[in-house]
Amino acid sequence: MTNRQDTERWHGLVSRQSENLGTLVEQFMKRLLDPGEYRDAGLREAELRATSSEVFALMLRALVDPTQVGVVQRLASRLGRRRARDGIPLDSMLTAIRLDFPILWSGLLSTAGRSEAHVLAAHAEEVWNVVDTFARFAQAAYLAEQDQLTRERQDLQRQQISLLFDAVGQFEVNHVQIARALGVSVSSFYRVVAVPSESAVTLRHNIDRAHFSERVFTHEQGRHLIAFWQIPATSPMVVTPRELALLDKVRAAVAPIARAIADIPLAALAASRMVDQLGPDEERVTDLKASWPMLAKKYLAEIGCDLGQYVLVPLREATERENERLLETMVAYLHTGSLLGTAATIYCHRNTVLNRLHRIEELTGLDITKPADAALAMVALAAQQN
Repeated sequence: MTNRQDTERWHGLVSRQSENLGTLVEQFMKRLLDPGEYRDAGLREAELRATSSEVFALMLRALVDPTQVGVVQRLASRLGRRRARDGIPLDSMLTAIRLDFPILWSGLLSTAGRSEAHVLAAHAEEVWNVVDTFARFAQAAYLAEQDQLTRERQDLQRQQISLLFDAVGQFEVNHVQIARALGVSVSSFYRVVAVPSESAVTLRHNIDRAHFSERVFTHEQGRHLIAFWQIPATSPMVVTPRELALLDKVRAAVAPIARAIADIPLAALAASRMVDQLGPDEERVTDLKASWPMLAKKYLAEIGCDLGQYVLVPLREATERENERLLETMVAYLHTGSLLGTAATIYCHRNTVLNRLHRIEELTGLDITKPADAALAMVALAAQQN
């Protein structure tokens, strides 16, 4: 038998399959929808049928006309981009495409007579190559589109985060829309931290390498980088060890929990003010519990309320040596809250501590064993305590 006769028989086989296109599509749809992945994706069955029919028709034409391969490649690229935007997993798309080979092959086998068996065998590689080419071009387009979608999503998220922060005190924003863009709940609780700009690179590095279950969002605000993420409503006020790993080797402040997405900007402001109280060489994490005396001292001083006048000025009436010992005792007592703890901290007898507390009250009028006076003293001595 001549090559020309073989070619004519091959074209005849492919032509019969083109006439049997409906059967190929039905077989494809049955195999595609049985696992449920495409069914659950919400794609319309009519669209899947139309695409399948177009793909099979072009593949069959490419089997007899090499000039059609370019058309197959362009269709594959369009399908890959479309499936990426449909949200179909890449593996599911490739599995669906590779169904085409056994369906095409079975169809060709079913119509081939004994005299055409050798013709079919001679073109088996061509059938596989057409399907494989389609899969490769679809995959490349899918991945490129996925990258584009990721960039678009990140751009949108950055815009929405900026809107969330810029709107404070300026204009109303749709917090539901912002939450939807970020893929979070508008009413979720959030952990909010701030680091100075010089720690931003380290924080970003920690975020990139951390195996963290929640997405961490960042926002540059003035001299600070703000980071925030969703937390369960039952989360403790203090950061967990897993969260603390994000803040390794950075100077950071953790705000009180933001109890809705709308509360994040104010929490970020609080964290920024707290981290500013840390020295430039302090690589540690602070929070409101540790920072409130310094914050209170700073903002009271800005309106002319210097609490040092209640403590530091009156203590100057004592000798320099006594002044040092009284300050040492005050700081220790405010830290430990007990006579014995103070005595152990400054290596003296309990009665010595008691005598010094009486002397402090005599000079300042403050009995730091009482909560209100202790709070005032803590603010006045905030720098010494740190």
